[in-house]
Amino acid sequence: MKKLLALTALVSLASFATAQKATTLVWSGAITGPTSDAGSSYAAGVEDYCKYANSQKMLTVTLNCVVRDDQYNNANTQRIFEEFVGSQNVPVFLGYATGAMLQIKGVVQETKIPTLPASYHIGLIDPPNNQYMFLPVSSYSENMVALLEWVAKKERGAKVALVVNPSPFGRDPVVDARKAATRLGLNITDVQEVGGNNLDNTALLKRLESQGVKYVINQNTAGPVANILKDAKRLNLLGKMQFMGAHYTGGEDLTKLAGDAAKGFIWATSYYLYDEGDRPGIQLVKKIGAQAGRKIDTIRSVHYTSGMLAAAIAIEAMKRGGKDITAASVYKGLTSMNGSRAFNPGFSVGPVTFSAKDHVGAESLRLLEADATGNFKAITGAQRSRMFQLVHPLK
Repeated sequence: MKKLLALTALVSLASFATAQKATTLVWSGAITGPTSDAGSSYAAGVEDYCKYANSQKMLTVTLNCVVRDDQYNNANTQRIFEEFVGSQNVPVFLGYATGAMLQIKGVVQETKIPTLPASYHIGLIDPPNNQYMFLPVSSYSENMVALLEWVAKKERGAKVALVVNPSPFGRDPVVDARKAATRLGLNITDVQEVGGNNLDNTALLKRLESQGVKYVINQNTAGPVANILKDAKRLNLLGKMQFMGAHYTGGEDLTKLAGDAAKGFIWATSYYLYDEGDRPGIQLVKKIGAQAGRKIDTIRSVHYTSGMLAAAIAIEAMKRGGKDITAASVYKGLTSMNGSRAFNPGFSVGPVTFSAKDHVGAESLRLLEADATGNFKAITGAQRSRMFQLVHPLK
């Protein structure tokens, strides 16, 4: 890493000996491989917003947008990060998977490159090595605690099961969920790990039924959740159990896969949805998607909007940081987003705010429920989880 730092310093000196004419924004994520169902739309959102930014001359320099497929492979992500930090002098990095972001967290701290992941894992901004990681929206942990708060209002003392992905992405929010459930008077009876090969969930669902579980909260991607919902319908458990989930479980990606079995699923997310066409941010999503010639399924995906938000935050930080765009100026631009200078591009249900101590961007979220047509409708307004701030105070 010392070689990488030395190389970065040399590149920096060479780059700014003359007036800066261009800068680079790089994203590394899963366009193919596991979770590519979300990653491919996310990548499209990043790429299209970059083109839009250039067309609108948001920056005084040309923005080169690089989108790389790391295939959900941590080693690939690290290589891409080091390639662009070392040879391209990128001032900000957009990442993707939880495991990869945890792997490069120390390198990000050492190189002081502001990094915005597509993973909303709270551990990325927990100490140590947490100064240069920024979550675009509220964390998975806060999503899950908000869902537990909803359950507690419905039925104090209820039995709840957590079904999570067998990875840091799935497992780590369980700690905060358990703490919150205890304070809320809920009983977490089981925590099960389920991956993408869960083609028959009969044993899992029968086990939860025998325990008297009435609420099942998922921390996973849409595919495994859809398989659980279809099996729950086959076993006549829909209505007897309330199925719920954090950000990556829901949206149209779920209803496309689960069909009418998704009806009634309750979902926590910080983003506006395609069908909320009265929202200026969604109008912009549709406009940019149409100009880029994207398929309607891509434009409708919440992950397309998520990619746009990440790119928009990075570009706004470049703009705010000053004439010369460097990692230090981007950090300055990011941490200026608060108070009257909060950034609100309209993609999320609240503004993006950061400071030196606050590294969660759009902190508000909503709970939404899938209706009979497969559309998610908001059942709460924009809110924060009060309990999450008690069980996981940010440092």
